[in-house]
Amino acid sequence: MRRTAGAAVLGLSACGYPLTQFVIRRWGVRGAAVVESVCLGLAIRDASMVAAGIPGRLRLVPAVLLRLELAIGIVAALAGLHPFRNTRSAGRMPSARTIAAETVRRAAVAMLFAVHTIRFGIYLRADQGRRTLPEPMSAQPKPDSSALPVQ
Repeated sequence: MRRTAGAAVLGLSACGYPLTQFVIRRWGVRGAAVVESVCLGLAIRDASMVAAGIPGRLRLVPAVLLRLELAIGIVAALAGLHPFRNTRSAGRMPSARTIAAETVRRAAVAMLFAVHTIRFGIYLRADQGRRTLPEPMSAQPKPDSSALPVQ
């Protein structure tokens, strides 16, 4: 990914949580469906990366962040299902349980985009968060045989 495109995507990722709140307020249940699909998409992508063994190729912090993003993505996706199950009428006051579920959903989505932004920022670096591999044996200089002690 080019540096400018990466910076643009990083900026959108950093604005992810406010954008999700805007979409939900603007389009209601349809907006909640969009946010749900984004959270579920991030969780599915992270699960496929973990299943493919990507954390084994990453440094410690990016590997932990990948697994953390997967866990948070699952929580955000599950918490996002509440608006679809809730069929209360618009005139009724929300219950304490509904308010608590909405708080959990908002916190999970905010954490998901925060961790995603941090991880994406790491991937934009030169090493992309990968472990540095030792040089192969053929690339290492061979010892000079004349320097060996004579017996």
